[in-house]
Amino acid sequence: MEIIPPKIELYKTRSFSDKLSDTFAFLRENWRPLLKYFFYLMLPASIVLAFFMNHFMEVYMQFSMAAQKADIGIFESPDTVSLILYMLGLVIVAGLSYILLGALVFSMVRLYRKREQRLRDLTADEVKPELLYCLRRAAVLTLVFFGLLLVYGMLAVGIVSLGMLVNIGVGLMFLVLIYIFTLVMVVLLSLVEPVYLLEDDINVWGALGKGLRLGFNTFGGIIAVTFVIGLLASVIQTFTSAPWYILFIVKTVFVTAFEENSAFVNSFLFTVLQYLSCVLECVGMLLSSVITYVGLIIQYGHAADKIYGVGVEQTIAHFDELDKF
Repeated sequence: MEIIPPKIELYKTRSFSDKLSDTFAFLRENWRPLLKYFFYLMLPASIVLAFFMNHFMEVYMQFSMAAQKADIGIFESPDTVSLILYMLGLVIVAGLSYILLGALVFSMVRLYRKREQRLRDLTADEVKPELLYCLRRAAVLTLVFFGLLLVYGMLAVGIVSLGMLVNIGVGLMFLVLIYIFTLVMVVLLSLVEPVYLLEDDINVWGALGKGLRLGFNTFGGIIAVTFVIGLLASVIQTFTSAPWYILFIVKTVFVTAFEENSAFVNSFLFTVLQYLSCVLECVGMLLSSVITYVGLIIQYGHAADKIYGVGVEQTIAHFDELDKF
């Protein structure tokens, strides 16, 4: 007889150890459906992402070698256009991949909370509407963040430039302060996505305000959770990225030091192996991010209950159902 673990409540005030245990309890209970739909969606994304990543690194290596040998500037190299195009492609595809990944994880959490059987016997027809809903919300939030980032970037450049005009020391001081402020804002804004994708009755600006308040009141908890989970997630990424980095280093060494004996590293077989290892690296990078997403969702549930008492409100709203137990 299968032992079914207790359902993990999202909105619940937790200790640090409870946040970690609930994060991994969710992953342990639902790893089969999570992996199933992860590979359905993220494997094709990883194949495209690996194409741009692999070619970007190849062109970058050729670009660096040509620039060193010819002693030319960055914009004088014939590889500059290719380098910029592959870099833009890499940034765009990586951004779209993470939008899709976030939508997938949040749709799984939403279905886990809605369905009586949680994620067991989950079908694609059930996943599709939730995934599309989260995808639309994630895309809107990404566009808003991108717009705010452009404005913030222009202001930061302007402030540093003005500081440099006054004195180089003042300019460097502004640069350090802006860097610290940016890191703080990244932490404060980390709960905005859970707010916007899990609360249906809130708009994007309301989510920004609420996410900032939750982030400010649980600042230390966010850092602690993301740090510990990030360390554990990095183990997965290290194992999956090692083959690609090793092959890339081998090729770099042979091309730079043994140009006349580098036929194998330029062969079709080596190129295919390098590309497949890059696909593995991308899969590991996205898969490790799933753990971080789940950890932040648990942190959001803790923050929402601690600051707004959401868990208590839901218990009162469903008080008439308590007589069933």
